[in-house]
Amino acid sequence: MKTSIFVIVVLWCIQLASAQAPLSQIYLFDLQTSTSGTCGIYHPRLLTGFNKSGYNNQPSFINENEILITSLIPPSNQTDIYSLNILTNTKQQITNTILSEYSPTLTPDKNHISCIRVDKSSTTIQPNAIQRLYTYELKPKGKVSSLISDIKNIGYHTWLNDKDVALFLVNKPSQLALVAINSKDPLIFTSDVGRCMTHDDKGHLIYVHKITETDWYIKDYDPILQKATILAETISGSEDFVLIPGGQIMMGKGSKLFMISPATQKTWTEVADLSYYGIQSITRLAFKGNHLVLVNQSR
Repeated sequence: MKTSIFVIVVLWCIQLASAQAPLSQIYLFDLQTSTSGTCGIYHPRLLTGFNKSGYNNQPSFINENEILITSLIPPSNQTDIYSLNILTNTKQQITNTILSEYSPTLTPDKNHISCIRVDKSSTTIQPNAIQRLYTYELKPKGKVSSLISDIKNIGYHTWLNDKDVALFLVNKPSQLALVAINSKDPLIFTSDVGRCMTHDDKGHLIYVHKITETDWYIKDYDPILQKATILAETISGSEDFVLIPGGQIMMGKGSKLFMISPATQKTWTEVADLSYYGIQSITRLAFKGNHLVLVNQSR
């Protein structure tokens, strides 16, 4: 009987870990776009062949040739941050802790990365995880700092400038807040938001507002005027997007990529079907120079 219980517990733990960290791979493409909305995608490369049976997610660019990613490499049971050099085809581990780090982003000073660290994981007994925003020096075993230690439910973040950061707060419903690092006093200005957010050249926050279960919109929030305007309705059921220079937005769904120019278009245009490369479930996207990076979730 004890053996049966042990097997059940082990299987449950494996299923839980799998649910929290689905198998996923990161691909790199060269991308050429035009102001008319046409798009060419070339030269596919798998960047995470070193971890084909693991979790690889949340890519972001350091520069045109270096990318930050989150990976869980079996048999490890926590995620760490790596940098990938696409010119030399090499990787470097940035964090190596007993805790899990997610969502790496280059800080405005370009000498650090910021990320979300899980200081206490959630369980069925203690369901509330403690997730804080940290900075790490952009080198192995670099100095670690907690930026906003009082806020313990941060899911995702993006920098608007060197003083202000936008935070996705894990609540029911989810909330979106702006925080000035010096004051650390959050301004919560909306709820029911998606996980994907970024900023444009004006320092505006671009995010997804899930008004209902089916009505999702990409919005532009001006922190000076404290006003949000709709840019476009999302692709149905998709919440990850990336800004393309020239005012265009790209999203993925299944194996397909779509683009829209909100200033001149009302509907999305399919620009590529990547099923030929074995890509069936596009999630996260990142873009820099002429490089497009995307995550394909296996399950």
